[in-house]
Amino acid sequence: MPKNGYITIFMILALALVVGCGGSAATPNPAEEGKGPVTVASMIDSEGATVGKMMVIALEEDGFEVNDRTEFGTPDILRQALLAGEVDLVLDYTGSGQYYHDVDDTDPWSDAAAGYELTRELDLEANDIVWLHPAPANNTEMIAVRREFAETHGLEDMRDLADYVNEGGTLKLITSASFAENVKGLLGYEQAYGFNLAQDQLIVLSAGNTAEMLKALVEGTNDVNASLVYGTDGALEQMDLVVLDDPESIPPVYLPTPVLRGELHERYPEIETILRPIFESLTLETLQRLNAQVAYEGRDAMATARQYLVDNGFIGE
Repeated sequence: MPKNGYITIFMILALALVVGCGGSAATPNPAEEGKGPVTVASMIDSEGATVGKMMVIALEEDGFEVNDRTEFGTPDILRQALLAGEVDLVLDYTGSGQYYHDVDDTDPWSDAAAGYELTRELDLEANDIVWLHPAPANNTEMIAVRREFAETHGLEDMRDLADYVNEGGTLKLITSASFAENVKGLLGYEQAYGFNLAQDQLIVLSAGNTAEMLKALVEGTNDVNASLVYGTDGALEQMDLVVLDDPESIPPVYLPTPVLRGELHERYPEIETILRPIFESLTLETLQRLNAQVAYEGRDAMATARQYLVDNGFIGE
């Protein structure tokens, strides 16, 4: 018998042995290999903690090995860690795409769908990073004042605030550097509504954690009587604050979105399938309620996340 005949018989016998044992010659058993690890990270605010824990729990329930790095750091630190491959899956916001890429026209980010699609396209092409399906909640940047202050001075929207400032009203705004220096933030507000705040009317923080800002507003620290807030901040009602309407829609739309390194998206496409229904359920009102439970009521973020997933049928008890 020719030499290659022995080889053929050997391969047939080997294949028969594998099939007879219930295995497959071509496809390894994923359960034996395991899935992951996947490092999940988020920002240090209550929403980052709660929604980040949801992602951790959902992936673990599906059999993934997960490294929990939720409450990882500030937005810039989280972004750099994702780009460096130090973390794999993060919670980010579509409007931030304007800061991540060199673009001349930032108008698309004022539209929810256009901003998402452009951010997804730019990040995939430049960084092999995939923006998965977003939540239908606009966590945009706005300005809030205490209710008593708003009622005393007749403040309902940004036009009213502009009139108050231009008539010599006393205002001190606490905000983040990214909002204060942005044409889609404070600079855009000033241009659209025709007012200007001097440097001594601003307290500018390097990071955008509004918990610290709202505390200063409620307590009147350093004469603060206005603060940057986000649309999904949970303690607005409990703190008796009024969010001033923005008729001109100046700040961009910020949809909370799971963002995954392309390598893992290709290897584990089921991650998108797992997370999509969860994020579709996270409306503005839902996130405000969950954030209030963690930031205002002091509930544990992991317990809050798990209870939400159980109550809505995403995982078993």
